[in-house]
Amino acid sequence: MKEFEKIIQKDIKLFNKEFKKVLSTKSKLLYKITNYISNNSGKKIRPICTILGSGLLNNITEKTYRSAILIELLHTATLIHDDIVDDAQLRRSRLSINTVWKNKMAVLTGDFFLAKGLQLAVMHKDYDVLKLISDVVQKIVEGELLQIEKTKKLDMKEEDYFHIIELKTSSLFQCAFQIGAIAANANKSDVKKLSNLGLLIGAIFQIKDDIIDYDITNYSGKKSGNDITEGKINLPLLYALNKMTLKEKNEVYRVLRKKKNSRQEIILVKEKVIQYKGIQEAEKKMNYNYGKAMSILQTFEFNSYNEAIKLLLYFLIDRKK
Repeated sequence: MKEFEKIIQKDIKLFNKEFKKVLSTKSKLLYKITNYISNNSGKKIRPICTILGSGLLNNITEKTYRSAILIELLHTATLIHDDIVDDAQLRRSRLSINTVWKNKMAVLTGDFFLAKGLQLAVMHKDYDVLKLISDVVQKIVEGELLQIEKTKKLDMKEEDYFHIIELKTSSLFQCAFQIGAIAANANKSDVKKLSNLGLLIGAIFQIKDDIIDYDITNYSGKKSGNDITEGKINLPLLYALNKMTLKEKNEVYRVLRKKKNSRQEIILVKEKVIQYKGIQEAEKKMNYNYGKAMSILQTFEFNSYNEAIKLLLYFLIDRKK
């Protein structure tokens, strides 16, 4: 158990109990799949952010847990659908749903998670939460499409990168904290501050993911150099490209455009990123966002949830997967 989890373990236990109830189904096959997902669930960072958002304001409510469940249902659905689109064979070191049960069943399972989330919100008339969730689904799709476009053209700029990760990744963290604040009946100022905190934490999460992609120790459960294989320009590579000669850039672009890369080609790109200190530059940006997040936290009264968010930030920066 992580340090931030120890502080809120009672909240996490209650969340897990309620989440399991929501996933109940009469379909034996669907039960088998949802069970497989539950046993291979990740760190549940996003729903934890919702609980932390309410806790920071000293007002965790039933709506907090419902909102956290909705966030996790949406996130799980997007992961399932992502694996289908990317034809990913693994998810957290285990076979993905589409690998075990094929694409059709995986699509239906993703739809089931989305439907359960909508049902939960409508049943309790959480229309404010539903509005935010609808907006974030739109942003995630827009982010994915924009990334596909930029990947094809290989013309990524720094502002493009941060716009894409705000849509694809940070928007869900932003939403998690926003609905945590709303569930706690927060004023507009606190909702705005928690919204900004979510954006910063989402950016930290994604930048760290990009850095992990260059880790040869491969703790993450996915191939090292995965972004290179998929032709994506992540932040360390983007910073390195800005310092490369035209010849070196063309060598890297040639690798990114290929459908299949040899181990040697992936190593070549990694070496260029290391040579031009792309990872260090990305770490600087991540630490800058960390400082801004800590500044926001200082504007709130200190309590155990405030401490848990600080520990969460430290964990996100220090994680190996």
